[in-house]
Amino acid sequence: MQRQIKYLAILLFSISLLASCAGPRSLSVDETYTAIPPAQPLPEYFRKTQERNVIITINNVADEGRNYKNYAELFINGYLIKPDHEITNLTRNYSYHMLLQPGIYNIEAKYFASTGWKVEKFSIKTREKVMVFPDKKTFLTVDLLKNSWGGLAENPTFFKIRYE
Repeated sequence: MQRQIKYLAILLFSISLLASCAGPRSLSVDETYTAIPPAQPLPEYFRKTQERNVIITINNVADEGRNYKNYAELFINGYLIKPDHEITNLTRNYSYHMLLQPGIYNIEAKYFASTGWKVEKFSIKTREKVMVFPDKKTFLTVDLLKNSWGGLAENPTFFKIRYE
């Protein structure tokens, strides 16, 4: 009797396993854009000809006065992004011109202000998630307002977002 129960259990498990692998998953035409990733990326020459669709600018980071040790870091979905130009300790404005796939992104920056003995960290955030559209450019800009020692007057400070 116990042998028959084990045999029946194995048989039912096998049938359910086969049924779950019965065929390809079907999608409606509205689901295809988000559900089906490309089989492989476009060739490099196509990607190089596409316009950069996200421009991020962080103004007033450092200067020749007391703020020459201050710097900023940009993060998109948790990835540290390097600027598209050389950064020195006198670079006042940081700019990032990049090509991102259409979608919604978490974008934030960290501003580091040297107070002499230690470095203070400040947050630069967006008030909402950033949307990247296939037919528009997304601009994020922040002008850092500082207090007398070089720290940010407001923590967190927020990017201004514009779509064109």
